[in-house]
Amino acid sequence: MKAILWVLPLLVSITSFSQVVDKVRLEYYEEKLSSPQYGMSVSHDGKLGAFLFESGKLNIFNLQHSRQIKSIDLEFNEIGEIRFSNDDSQIIVIERSRIRVLDWNTGETKLDEKSNEEIICGDISIDNKLAVGSVDNINIWDLSTSKLLRTIPIKQNIATVFFSPAGKQMLINPRVNMLGSKTFIYNYETGELVRTLNKGFLGTYNPAGDKIFVHRFRKVKIKRSSAIIPVLYELSLSDDNDSHVIYSDLEKSSDVGTIMSSLQVDEKLVGTAGYRGFTVYDVPNGGKVFTTKKTKRERSASAMGLYKNYNAKAIYKLDDDKVLINAYGDNINQIYSASQNEIVGYLFADSDGDFATITRDGRFDGSAQASEKLYWSARNSSRKTSVASTFSRGFTPNLLASLLNSKTAIEEFDIDTEIASIPEIKIKSFNQDKVSGQNAELTTSQKAGNLNVEIATDISQVSQVRVFQNNKLVAIAENPKQTELSFDVSLSNSFGEPNYFYVTATGKAGIDSEKQTMTVNYTGKTDAKPKLYLVTVGINEYRNPKYNLNYALADADAFESTLAQGATGVFEHVKRITLRNSQFTKTGLLNALKSVQDESNEQDMLIFYYAGHGVMSQAGQTDFYIVPHDVTQLYGRDDMLTEKALSATELKEISRKINAQKQVFILDACQSAAALDAVTRRGVAEERAIAQLARSTGTFWITATGSEQFATEFESLGHGVFTYALIEGLQGKADGGNPDNKITVRELNAYIESRVPELAEEYKGTPQFPSGYSFGNDFPLVIYD
Repeated sequence: MKAILWVLPLLVSITSFSQVVDKVRLEYYEEKLSSPQYGMSVSHDGKLGAFLFESGKLNIFNLQHSRQIKSIDLEFNEIGEIRFSNDDSQIIVIERSRIRVLDWNTGETKLDEKSNEEIICGDISIDNKLAVGSVDNINIWDLSTSKLLRTIPIKQNIATVFFSPAGKQMLINPRVNMLGSKTFIYNYETGELVRTLNKGFLGTYNPAGDKIFVHRFRKVKIKRSSAIIPVLYELSLSDDNDSHVIYSDLEKSSDVGTIMSSLQVDEKLVGTAGYRGFTVYDVPNGGKVFTTKKTKRERSASAMGLYKNYNAKAIYKLDDDKVLINAYGDNINQIYSASQNEIVGYLFADSDGDFATITRDGRFDGSAQASEKLYWSARNSSRKTSVASTFSRGFTPNLLASLLNSKTAIEEFDIDTEIASIPEIKIKSFNQDKVSGQNAELTTSQKAGNLNVEIATDISQVSQVRVFQNNKLVAIAENPKQTELSFDVSLSNSFGEPNYFYVTATGKAGIDSEKQTMTVNYTGKTDAKPKLYLVTVGINEYRNPKYNLNYALADADAFESTLAQGATGVFEHVKRITLRNSQFTKTGLLNALKSVQDESNEQDMLIFYYAGHGVMSQAGQTDFYIVPHDVTQLYGRDDMLTEKALSATELKEISRKINAQKQVFILDACQSAAALDAVTRRGVAEERAIAQLARSTGTFWITATGSEQFATEFESLGHGVFTYALIEGLQGKADGGNPDNKITVRELNAYIESRVPELAEEYKGTPQFPSGYSFGNDFPLVIYD
């Protein structure tokens, strides 16, 4: 059994004066959260995470790729816990009066059993048996057949049950009765009582199953008075005299909590304490070695909706060194490393599919929306900074996989020092009308506008000031030399009368200031109906034939025709600009995009689709490039890339200059077999460059493949899996939830992220994970029949 529940409803001190204390404070904005997290579980191989929310969403995430791969809607009343089955194919949902077993791949319910007795606890054996404890009985279910095998009458007011990780035994613990507690060991195949342990409240087995951790209460003399204190033992099952004291609470700290669950990792015993953090004990040497500090979000289990605060399992192994803990009963889960004896990172999950991995040094991987929901709070002031503000320097694709493979100590993110260096900026006026404070609102009929901005901190520490209109970058000032800046903007009703502006400054340390926001309602002349500029690039044949592809042309042609057909219901006119094979040169593409820049207005849309090679430069200031026909060497010739390929930096400036406020960039950028080794080394850098480009421009980017993968082509489909899924989505399959015969850019992205891994696994045997970076407003792309 790889992850063992230990539930102990007893008072135990959770502070000490000698152990390491965690001080990092990662929080989330309550008003931005879609739904509180009610339960969490990790698969036995550490690759999947299941998160249950108050809204009824049960979301399954691929932890290493930070991707949601399944979402199931459940109705429930009072949740105790959720667990993966031992073979990881099922999710067990335990409620007060009901148990359910779900095949999470299909959503099929394998078992749905209501109970007349209150369900108190549950556990899963290594041979996939489910034990469900009510007050007086234990029911044993076979998860492979969904059949009840037997009922074992205990009649002892049951609190917890644990299967042995070796053999056919289980531990059953009555509710604590201080000095008079007992624990029972049963054979779960025969139902026979094997052993009774007196005067101890039993925790759990060690990983080998030959010892158990026991809490006993001892009466001791402290300063001439008697006291009952908890003592944590390690006890051998083969020799009653072989016991070892791990911890004794002689300090009688007033900061106490209820131990909920624990797990041994290497020589450390990690225990959560009643949603008040967690504590780590040194098993062979004794004593506490780590404890957390309280957070602003500390809450009781009853406030979460848990019907018994000692019922929720909140700690699971990710690998042999690291565990995932839900220590505070909220949406932030801690990653603790036994070898480093510290929290090395956090996992955040929300019911809408937002998910993030964050490390103590400020690195981040996950959805753009998740970064906006999270913030670091200072310890020495009330100031805070969103994780999104550190996106440019901290975004790190595949962060969890990197974290699990690393034994290197992670330096703590000194939020107080970092916050002190963040620039401060404010909007002073719009068209000479004074702007007062955040979220100011003005109304004008003038289309042309002027935004006046003031830098309120040391200007030498500001590297960049950016202005966004309706979430799209419209103006930028690099290394400003004066504290007051003026930006010309053009108002539009492409999203209705309100024009939403925000301004942000980036400090030399790479952290953005707090957004300064305002809304200008434009009541002037209604804009002309929107036009779509559809630029598609596809290249099968490169001048160097070893880079040739099979289906890039077919992909580009099919995407263009499908999109154009559906777009006629949304746009007054669709202007197609196509570049194929040798037509795709840097000059040819720049000329095509320049024509869009010259012709487009704010209400229009640009969709740019590219099927071909993508590559990172190697030396100096690295950049991502899309590769034209006449580039003959992908790696080792940065000079050729600079001269003949188009970089992300150039695309950023082109995007800013194009008036169209709705912009979507879709890259089916793959690698040939000849370049595959280089891809695995540089994939993270490519993904990071594209994400930063999307955020810095406020545009949508959907890419075919994440780091350490390559976009996959299949003869049986006639397309790459990415474009095949794109076409499916545009033809109507992306219209999920509340179908309205429209496909929006966010709906398309959500469909791509779920469908591409399925197709790649079906045809190739391994999933391919696309990446979507959406920092702009949502809007419709097509109307389908």
